[in-house]
Amino acid sequence: MVLQAQDELRHPASRLPEWRESMWYCFGVPKLEIGCAIYYAYTPNASVPTAKFTAYLTRGWAHRGADVLYTLERTLPIPAEEWDDLDVAGLCRYRRLEPLKRWHISFADRPRLAFDLAVEIVGGNWHWIDHPYETPNFMSGDRYHRAFAGAGSIEIDGERHEISTTGDSDHSWGPRRWGSLSKCKYVAVQCGTEWSMSMVEVVDAIGRKRPYGHVWDGSCMTPITYAEIAAEYDEYGMQRKVFMNIVDERGTRTGIATRSYAAAPIVLGDGISNDCYVHADVEGISTPGVGVLSFYWDRTYYERVMNHGRPIPAEGATESQPPVQSDRLAVHQPRPVR
Repeated sequence: MVLQAQDELRHPASRLPEWRESMWYCFGVPKLEIGCAIYYAYTPNASVPTAKFTAYLTRGWAHRGADVLYTLERTLPIPAEEWDDLDVAGLCRYRRLEPLKRWHISFADRPRLAFDLAVEIVGGNWHWIDHPYETPNFMSGDRYHRAFAGAGSIEIDGERHEISTTGDSDHSWGPRRWGSLSKCKYVAVQCGTEWSMSMVEVVDAIGRKRPYGHVWDGSCMTPITYAEIAAEYDEYGMQRKVFMNIVDERGTRTGIATRSYAAAPIVLGDGISNDCYVHADVEGISTPGVGVLSFYWDRTYYERVMNHGRPIPAEGATESQPPVQSDRLAVHQPRPVR
């Protein structure tokens, strides 16, 4: 599907109570050891139709929500503005400068956090309908992902930094059923503007794993049809390292090794999303990579298995630097695919 300019705007809602439309931007700045994400969504068919805006900035390693340097969550009325110039409660403004190519995003909650980014889409916009596997309805019926390059500034507690970074963004519309997302693993990596990928591995109701996503090789976007993911977790179930093999529709295999430098655990009702910002080495690509690992767990499973039978650390819990434990794949480098 060739994405149209109007696909960046709002979409007509179905009557399903779970229908939502959302957009997400995240980026990391390794030299500052920070990762930042903003998320906007509205749910017109909920019992109380509302919009929600969330933001966080994490610096270094966090095992509990209280350790994240900055968080914000606001529930708002659904605005009437279109998304090509959307002002979210005076906190964040999204302005489209050139359809499908350039945006400007500004956020300000001074004195804690403010940033201003000129965003340029790298490689294009990947709509999941172009994937060999049908998009699962519980992931939203329609969605697209895109890597971006961002240039501008960020202010953290009054300290200003000029930044040049890359990141990942998505836009989806349709039914979202969070419980079905348990155990899914989302990975996005950008090597400057030379190479990028984004992929989520979904576990279905009978335990099958399927990858949804794409690779940008500097000239074209190609669907990912096979993936191996091996993670090393710390004592609290946060992913410290991830090793991957991905194979695209052309049969090209690429090995990826990532190392986390910042983390943000986000509790979402009955689930928990662990976002880790990473350095990445991509096989055959000379430009160093950065990216995000967003792993989503059912809360009960996370506490029982990943967190070794302990509840999610409560407020005031002592943070430690525990030893690394390995995922069940137990590999130390990507294994070749034959």
